[in-house]
Amino acid sequence: MKNKIIFWLSAFVLIISSCKKEDNVSVDMNQYNSDVTTPNSVDNWLMTNITNPYNIEVVYRFDRNLADPAKDISPVDLDKVQPIMSAVLDNYLLPYEKIAGKAFIKKLCPKQYVLYGSVAYNSNGSVTLGTADGGRKVTLYGVNGFNLTDVEGENGVRRKLRTIHHEFTHILNQNVIIPPEFTQVTKADYTEEWTNDANTEVLAMQLGFISRYARSNYGEDFAEMTAHLLVHGQIWFDNYVVSAPASAQRKLRRKEAMVVQYFKDAFGIDFRALQAEIQNVLKTKYGATDPVDLTQTFAAWLVNNKVSTLTIDPAAAHYTTYGRSTTFTTMWNNYVTAVSTQTANTKYIPKTMQLMFTSDTTMTLRIGFSNTTNTTNYSGDYNFSTKIVSANGEVTFAKVLPEGTTTNHGNGQIASMKPFFEQYLLPYLTNRIFVADWLPTGITPTNPLYRTFAGFTEKGVAANYFYGPIVLK
Repeated sequence: MKNKIIFWLSAFVLIISSCKKEDNVSVDMNQYNSDVTTPNSVDNWLMTNITNPYNIEVVYRFDRNLADPAKDISPVDLDKVQPIMSAVLDNYLLPYEKIAGKAFIKKLCPKQYVLYGSVAYNSNGSVTLGTADGGRKVTLYGVNGFNLTDVEGENGVRRKLRTIHHEFTHILNQNVIIPPEFTQVTKADYTEEWTNDANTEVLAMQLGFISRYARSNYGEDFAEMTAHLLVHGQIWFDNYVVSAPASAQRKLRRKEAMVVQYFKDAFGIDFRALQAEIQNVLKTKYGATDPVDLTQTFAAWLVNNKVSTLTIDPAAAHYTTYGRSTTFTTMWNNYVTAVSTQTANTKYIPKTMQLMFTSDTTMTLRIGFSNTTNTTNYSGDYNFSTKIVSANGEVTFAKVLPEGTTTNHGNGQIASMKPFFEQYLLPYLTNRIFVADWLPTGITPTNPLYRTFAGFTEKGVAANYFYGPIVLK
């Protein structure tokens, strides 16, 4: 009974209070809401450049409810907000707007960016740099480390842009699904344990993935492929491909083709034009540069079996013009002297040395020689296997026995040449690691002769090299 009395008395007081017409019921709640602040210069910039043009809300004031409550994360520093969103604008929103059109980017871009200062640490030892939720929200972590003046570093522009384009690719895939055939290219090699130490960057490459994380599932694989192609550019991607084993190269190229076709079929976007626009912004606004194109190195040409021959003729005029290696010249002269002064067999004089690249893994060394009166020319062939690494240009030669046989030399000639070949030429070629390059260095890229000459330098010994004109297949 007592509880009932108290209830009715309280109700009565409430009714009486609400009926007093002269009370002021207009209350400014701003004084009770600490989240409401006067717009600062960052807010004004965001409103002008991000919110008004694209209807995107940028949440940078710390809101614990917008992130996984199980994660320990820190707020973003105020001075990092405009730089990160400038990168989003310059390298994502504006390129898509230019290539795909305003309607596309305004419709599909996320309507909320949430920024946090630290990365989000995961139980498997990895960290989360970004997420895309429901096609409408992108959360970027680790913003406090972002450095707008650093292009290539771990906290630099390219790395953050990869996250941005990766997450937007997920949004695109939520609107138009990934082609089913993409899921089959490396189906057997996806793993939830992608953070395992055994899953190295090298292994991921060998299996046909663009990164370790790409192995986690086909959705992440597609997003990683897209982001790397757009942000790192085509030369970087081509270098990555040529550095991989042949089987992985085929897989990477298939994935690349499917990404390009997906953008065309699903959204009518010229992926190559978008890629070129993003690269142009990175270069003109941020000072980015392309890496050396490994597909156009001498080593890559050898790996791709484009080169037929490389000829060394010590009497040729280009050695007077561009110079020659003392080490190689001494070896060659000793070889010539030994062959031409022998007394036990018929005398011959070596004139030229030609490397004949019969495949990407085999080479025949042909020595051109004549008799002492220079009236008859012969050739002696010696077969080698070759191991060529496109990524660093390193080349090793290994002798294959027995000696080759050609129609323009006989056993008598090869027998008299062989001991001196084994004394001088064989150890010179097989006891060293060489680096394939465009030689001589005096033929610069602006010279019409560039890439018509090539050669090999001993690794770590710049003064030891040999070169000559090449003929392509």
